[in-house]
Amino acid sequence: MPSDTAEELLANIQGLTLERAQQIGDQIDECRQLLDANIDMDTVQQHLKDKGVSIIQAILITTRLLNDDHPSKLRSARYIVEGSPARTHSTDWGAPAGGVA
Repeated sequence: MPSDTAEELLANIQGLTLERAQQIGDQIDECRQLLDANIDMDTVQQHLKDKGVSIIQAILITTRLLNDDHPSKLRSARYIVEGSPARTHSTDWGAPAGGVA
C-alpha cells in the first residue's frame, strides 16, 4: 500500500510508477523528518545530493517541503536547490574530479 505522500505524487504527476512514487515519497518524508528535527535546508539539500538525487528530483522534493501556502513554490524550490552549497560547489557537472573535461 503506497504512503500518503506517494499517493499524492501519483495523483498529481503523470507518468510516475507506483514504485517510483513510493521512492520519491519516502525521500520527501525523510527530508520532512530532518526539517522537523531542526536540520536546515542547506543540510537537507546536501543529504539529497549525497544520496545521488538529481537536481530535477531535488526540486520536486523541495516543492513538497515548502508550506502549502508558499507563493511560487516551484520558483522557490529551484532557488533553494540550485543555490544550495551542495549544488553550487559541485564538480559533477560533466567534468572529471580534476576539472578537465
